[in-house]
Amino acid sequence: MSNINSNIPIIILAGGKGQRFINNSNLPKQLTKVSKHPIILEIILYYYKNGFNLFVIPLGYKKKFFFSFFNDKKNIKKYNLNILTKKNFVSDNKINILLFDAGSQSSKLLRIKKSIKFIEEKLSIVGVCYGDIFANIKFKNQLSKLKKNKADAILSAYNENSPFGHLDIKNNLVKSFIEKPKMDKPINIGFYFFKKKIFSNIKLDNVKDLESNFLPYLAIKKKLVYHLHKGFHFTVNNQKDLIDIKKKVKKDKNFLSKL
Repeated sequence: MSNINSNIPIIILAGGKGQRFINNSNLPKQLTKVSKHPIILEIILYYYKNGFNLFVIPLGYKKKFFFSFFNDKKNIKKYNLNILTKKNFVSDNKINILLFDAGSQSSKLLRIKKSIKFIEEKLSIVGVCYGDIFANIKFKNQLSKLKKNKADAILSAYNENSPFGHLDIKNNLVKSFIEKPKMDKPINIGFYFFKKKIFSNIKLDNVKDLESNFLPYLAIKKKLVYHLHKGFHFTVNNQKDLIDIKKKVKKDKNFLSKL
């Protein structure tokens, strides 16, 4: 593991309702297995492989499942975890996990702000990601671009394929069919780095939501840049997505470890 990013904590947003994802076991989506590891562990392991070893997870709905999983002695040993408490400090040689209840009604933005209270003041940058997305992001390039542009935040963007077949038309005639082409405008795939100071400079009374308010606010202020991700990307929104990613892993058991 590289240590170049060990001073940047990663906040994983995993406290939502997951209304589009329903399973018989009632497990949170992030704890559902797509391989031999749950989704959230695949994400953590990818970050860890890239030099990040401190993860803050603000919980909400189904929090008891997360507390149970991460405090299980078998999982602590299996994944070399260090579950942070008032008596337990960050370890350089382990995956450090800080769990707390952020409230089931907390927005993503409020979860981030609550998480920052647990992060040392000297740490100036925080990473944020959603707990249901796989992507082999080049974090080194993303952080370099953030620094180079002197921005306050950077997000990873991705040119996704349209889920539909498109028509090439002219003079009221269909000239040809284009099957699921790349869309012109990229989407936000939810891997961020923020300068921590910006969260103390906003009032949540006016800016309540991460995607609808906060990111547009940063864009207007010309403080938000993007990193165009050209590698692998997959979001688990529902059971169909879970089945699709499981098929990929079944076909190649090392599929996710290649990220």
